[in-house]
Amino acid sequence: MMVLLFASTTAFAQRPNQGGTPEQQAEKQTARLTESLKLSEEQKKQVYDLNLKRMTTMSEMRKAENMDRSKMKESNEVFNAELAKILSPEQQEKLKAMESERKGQGQGGRQGRPRN
Repeated sequence: MMVLLFASTTAFAQRPNQGGTPEQQAEKQTARLTESLKLSEEQKKQVYDLNLKRMTTMSEMRKAENMDRSKMKESNEVFNAELAKILSPEQQEKLKAMESERKGQGQGGRQGRPRN
C-alpha cells in the first residue's frame, strides 16, 4: 500500500514540469503556432509573450494544493481572446480548424473509457 501511495505521489509531483519550464513551454507553443499559422516576426513576439504569461500562470495554478479548474478554464479563455487580437482573420480560421481537428482526435481515442 505504501509503495502505491509513493508511486502515485511521485507521478503527480512530476506532472507540473512535464513540458519543461514555462519559458520552454512558451517557446515550443510559439514555434508550433509560428509554423502552422505563418506568424510574422511581430506576431511571433506577441504570441511568445502571451504564451509565457499563460504558461507561468498555469504552472503556478498546478503547484497550488487545490487546483481550481474553473480559474484554469478562465485563464484559457482570456488567452484565446488575447490571441485572437493578434491573429489575422485567416489565421483565426486556421487555428479554429486545427483545434476542431485536435478535439475530434482526442475524443475518438477516449471513446468507451471513463475520464479519471
